[in-house]
Amino acid sequence: MVNLSFRLSARFFAVAAVATALAAGPVSAAEKIIANGEIVRIQEYPGAILHFTHWVAADKGFCKAHGLTCQMVQIPSGPVGLQALAAGSIEVSFASTEVTMQAASRGNDVQLIVGHSPANIYVLSVHKEVPLPNKAKGYPAVMQDLKGLKVGVTARGSGTELQVRALLTGAGLSADSVTYVGVGSPGTAYPSFLAGQIDAAMMFEPFATICRVQKTCTDLVNLEAGEGPRSISSLNGAFETFAARRDYINANPKVIGAFIQAIEEATAWVNDPANSDALLEVVKAHFKLGADIPGADAVLRELVRSSAPKYGAKIDRKAVKAFSDYLIEGGLITKPVDPSTFVYAKAP
Repeated sequence: MVNLSFRLSARFFAVAAVATALAAGPVSAAEKIIANGEIVRIQEYPGAILHFTHWVAADKGFCKAHGLTCQMVQIPSGPVGLQALAAGSIEVSFASTEVTMQAASRGNDVQLIVGHSPANIYVLSVHKEVPLPNKAKGYPAVMQDLKGLKVGVTARGSGTELQVRALLTGAGLSADSVTYVGVGSPGTAYPSFLAGQIDAAMMFEPFATICRVQKTCTDLVNLEAGEGPRSISSLNGAFETFAARRDYINANPKVIGAFIQAIEEATAWVNDPANSDALLEVVKAHFKLGADIPGADAVLRELVRSSAPKYGAKIDRKAVKAFSDYLIEGGLITKPVDPSTFVYAKAP
């Protein structure tokens, strides 16, 4: 504190102290956190386009500005990413919240640290040659057409499988009415789809857009558009999230704080339409559509334009509670998960 050369009255001092205390809160909360050059390894799904904030944080200098070196590590599914997190092979995993919550309930002591995609990102696509007599009736009747088919998911036990199971049970069918086949992320799932190894797939972009453009599929249930049961739509607000081990968070609070701020800033940049052209160039540096896709450049530009507003760093604690209810109802966890302990206290 600065030493004043004149005597302050007790009343003036008290008022000044209160004013200083009130001012300190917001200033401290807004202070830029700068780490000490630590490397943060972040899960990335090969062949997927849903990494705008990952890529922008690294490529546009947001990580560097916060004293971090952000490195992407390709891991094909949420469960495998959480295994890598537990083993210390990465510092930050990226998965749908129900997958992270299940891992936590089985002893993988992790916390959500910042959001990625508040709303559902999945579409259940079916090969064009599969008969769909109930298609016009929509959900839930259309799920009858899926019985006995092979459905591609990123991995067994992944969020994609859990969503298919929820759709089936929500339609009054057994969750095992189909055969689940682990086919990895879109880059490997789509060739499996074309080869007839699976009849349908619960996937994220660019799977649905590619198969629509190539006219190889139809959307059976578009969860991204809000179709499906209430048990799934209630999860919007905390759908895809970043997580870290609790012991790592406790040992490295500055690194975690810096990472959160970098992702928040990258998200705001991604959301800003003024950055659309620059965002497209960032995406092109990491992701390519196949030359066999008609008008690939235009398709990619539209994917970037339509996807950018869907990113969000805030984690809705009510949606996290809904995930707990959803997993308990499905018999996937046995005890409720408290958002106040599962979500890092300083997460947005």
